[in-house]
Amino acid sequence: MNRKLTTTMLLVFMFVMAGAISAMPAAATPTSPGACNMFHTSAQGMDGMFKASAQALSNMIPLVTASEAAGCQS
Repeated sequence: MNRKLTTTMLLVFMFVMAGAISAMPAAATPTSPGACNMFHTSAQGMDGMFKASAQALSNMIPLVTASEAAGCQS
């Protein structure tokens, strides 16, 4: 193949891949993300969870609230 054809094919491939990646849906929180067991812990375990870093809490709290909304009992 000549150089121009190879370059054109590479550019087309890159644009197709970029379009496919941008069309992929974002990871959604499942209906019940499985945090139900976090409600069944001791007071010491619950205290330990709330001593987590701000990043860990910001990841954990939406999963816990989604699990609770999906029917988990505390």
